[in-house]
Amino acid sequence: MQKITRRHALKLITAASATAALSPVLHARARYPWPPEPDVDVDEAPDTWEWMGRAIYPITFYERPAISATRLNRRSQDQAFLILGEVRAPYTAHNDLWYMTHLGYVPSAWVQPIQVYPPQPFVRNAGEWGLWGQVSQVYTTAYAEPSLQARQVYRLYAGTVYHVMETFEDDHGTGWYKIYDDFPPRDPSHQWVLARDVRRVLGAEMSPIHPFVGNKHIEVDLGKQTLTCHEGDQVVFTTRTASGIAADGTGTPTGKVAVMLKQASRHMCNTPYPGGPPLVGEHFDLPGIPWNTFFDMEGTAIHGTYWHNDFGVQRSHGCLNVSFEAARWVYRWVHPIGGYENAYIRSDNGKVGTPINIF
Repeated sequence: MQKITRRHALKLITAASATAALSPVLHARARYPWPPEPDVDVDEAPDTWEWMGRAIYPITFYERPAISATRLNRRSQDQAFLILGEVRAPYTAHNDLWYMTHLGYVPSAWVQPIQVYPPQPFVRNAGEWGLWGQVSQVYTTAYAEPSLQARQVYRLYAGTVYHVMETFEDDHGTGWYKIYDDFPPRDPSHQWVLARDVRRVLGAEMSPIHPFVGNKHIEVDLGKQTLTCHEGDQVVFTTRTASGIAADGTGTPTGKVAVMLKQASRHMCNTPYPGGPPLVGEHFDLPGIPWNTFFDMEGTAIHGTYWHNDFGVQRSHGCLNVSFEAARWVYRWVHPIGGYENAYIRSDNGKVGTPINIF
């Protein structure tokens, strides 16, 4: 997220309200410690993007970063706006991050920060296996067939990831991607999305990080709601997490475990089905959850999150929710290692999986 000057910020906010004011110091894009990335070839670098925010729920914008300040604007669920910068100011005991926008200041907890790209080129030949695609707009629609008149199945949100199985060009020259849906039982096990709304995920974005370094391990402190990656005695990455809600019976299990399975994309849903487990906690149905690192047979994982942006407190059904960026870094860093075309990367009963200590 680009840092902007006090004068420019003041002009932008004043456009929304004549009484607007700028107070705390702006921070650059990193909300949490930002991991180093390996070099990406310039020819393969993604197109430029803008940072925007999506209202996860209806939200209010304030004259200053304080809920006692004058209310300037409101936005409904799924409406988007440009994020101009970040401000640290008291909000809750675990989350003091506010976004500065031309509408005013807004608490970050219920805003999904997203990268919105220009309309993407249609990849007509996806190859025999296909490709990984990431929604590159605020949201797009998954259809039952490659037609805007077809039944709408899901709303797919920015940053979610899918396995593109096939491509199709309709009579109007519009490109479509057929994406795999891995939630059982589902017939058909796919939907169709507009190709222009999906960015191709490059191999460099999924390449392993420090693959030959030994003694990797993860420490998860549920009291502090932090996840820390170690290489021997050295801390290489840390991020806030949102663990399971113990009071609802969906608390994150504690103990020493190990990575069992990695999936770049997972449809997580607790809708009861014949022969399946009963509903526990609130119902959820979340396609395209990205960068999943599973560590037990119950399906508990470290993964990216798009239904809240409030890390540092219990919010999940047992998994460890982290930001998209943090989830992708962990996914790439942990063992086992797989290739681009591996939809499932399994460990040998945990023997080769990176150890995780949850306490």
